[in-house]
Amino acid sequence: MFGIRKISICTHTLLLLFWLFAIKGIAIGQCVNQVRTYATIQQTNEGLLTSVDNAANAVDGNPKTFSKLNRLIGLGLGSVTQYLKFSTPVTAGTPVTVKLSLPSSLLSLLAGVEVQPFTNLHDAGLFGWQADAAGQATTNASLLGLINGAGDMEITIVPKTAGGVPVIYDGVWVSLTGVAVAQSLNLFHAYIKTDVASGSTMGCSTPVDVLAGTMAGTVVGGIANATGTVANKWNAIDTDPTFSTYAELNVGAQVLSKVFHTTIFNVASQPGDFVRMILQDPGGGLLDLSVLSGFTIQFYNGSVAAGPSISSSSGLLSISLLPSTGGKYQLDVLPPVITVPFDRVEVQMGGLADVSLTQGLRIYDVKRMVATPAINIDGVASSTKAVCAGNTATLSINNAQLCTTYNWYDAATGGNLLAAGNSYTPPVANLSAVATNWFYVDATRNGCSEATTRTPVNINVNPLPAVITATTPPICSGVVSTAITYTATNTPITYSIVWDNAALTAGFINITNAVLPAGEISVTVPANAPGATYNGIITVKNANDCLSAGKPFSITVDAKPTQPLINLTQ
Repeated sequence: MFGIRKISICTHTLLLLFWLFAIKGIAIGQCVNQVRTYATIQQTNEGLLTSVDNAANAVDGNPKTFSKLNRLIGLGLGSVTQYLKFSTPVTAGTPVTVKLSLPSSLLSLLAGVEVQPFTNLHDAGLFGWQADAAGQATTNASLLGLINGAGDMEITIVPKTAGGVPVIYDGVWVSLTGVAVAQSLNLFHAYIKTDVASGSTMGCSTPVDVLAGTMAGTVVGGIANATGTVANKWNAIDTDPTFSTYAELNVGAQVLSKVFHTTIFNVASQPGDFVRMILQDPGGGLLDLSVLSGFTIQFYNGSVAAGPSISSSSGLLSISLLPSTGGKYQLDVLPPVITVPFDRVEVQMGGLADVSLTQGLRIYDVKRMVATPAINIDGVASSTKAVCAGNTATLSINNAQLCTTYNWYDAATGGNLLAAGNSYTPPVANLSAVATNWFYVDATRNGCSEATTRTPVNINVNPLPAVITATTPPICSGVVSTAITYTATNTPITYSIVWDNAALTAGFINITNAVLPAGEISVTVPANAPGATYNGIITVKNANDCLSAGKPFSITVDAKPTQPLINLTQ
């Protein structure tokens, strides 16, 4: 079995599409970053044989921690509710997201969970905490339509009336009630997205949350019989630079079920961003994505799929073995539709009956990457160019992204910031003569703290040749050639002569890029050139196509003396 699949990414095609959409003015990204604003106030109502464990965890702003709502016995009696309130009322039309973790047994009942926006949370004394419903509740079948399996899930709703009118709200409550068996659910948090203050920065590409769990697939008996697991889900985004810790997906004995691991990023992507994962076969052998059971990758923008799923054979994947890592692989994944932003990426496995396929996968790291700058020099894709002394070149980005700043430096790390922008033309005075001048550029997303590695580019400065001519002795009218004696530096190989108007009128002919003979240059003189001094400028050029400064010279043609007239007398 061939173990390493190397598939090239169609970068040029994607960039062309990006520019076509950008030119037409289609909005494919916003430059104002938004960040999670969590509910920070909580209250609970606990009834007969119900409880809430670690209630404060649902408002601590930590996506890893959770409260636990419990119903202790399955008599169909008693309910438990936790209220999560924002610090200020939320504008109508603002989506709110609640993160829950539900057991498969609760999902199979299709009942018992309610998410309800509210206003006017207050202490009603003997009746406990009460609030007024704001818009419709999300319950039972409508709730299950928003989730895809057991385990972690985000439920995002826009609070509205039955007539579809958005409403102002203060927060959401989550209730567990009315089921026929003892149940519990984990409540992590509720959040809305708000604009980041102008001038502040944040970790935009940093993973901020993880969802993981199982999906029924075609398992007989539904989600309750799915046996897949995701162990140590947070290790996939712990930013361990040594890639020592990992999350592990395993389909389990019931191979028709699926497992999923979803990485959520802080803000949405821009066109050209991609995802990089570090993966490994649990057995440490060759990793061939085609033999992983039902391996797919799905990008999302919130709960909405950002394009179709990506299979192991997709041209959007590029996988390579990381040297000296014990069988770990780097997988780069481009989104299938570059004009649709994404804020999360999900790995799925399973759903196939073929038990011979590999059923497990380790995920060591998941990151979203800003495209490393690629360079044009004077409009041509290249990382180096030679120029002649006294000249410069324009460096520009040929894969420029929206909402991204490109910073030009004089060192691979540290150094001096020379300029910021999509292009940079080094001043001639700053280029060292007869030397290689290195420049470096990185990309930073506006309002974000991350920067790409710096791309190097260099401008080589070649010296100009020079020519020095000796004085050419006068010639007599009618002489049809003479020679210009010269010395030169920096190895010129061709010469050119441009005559002044008087010489051209007399019949002298300009010479362009003729082969330069050694020591002296033969000049053709018109046979009928009248006596005069004729002026020209000579330049030489070397193999680097560098042209010397013009050197004036002259040729003097002396007129012949007049034939004497002799008169004889007797």
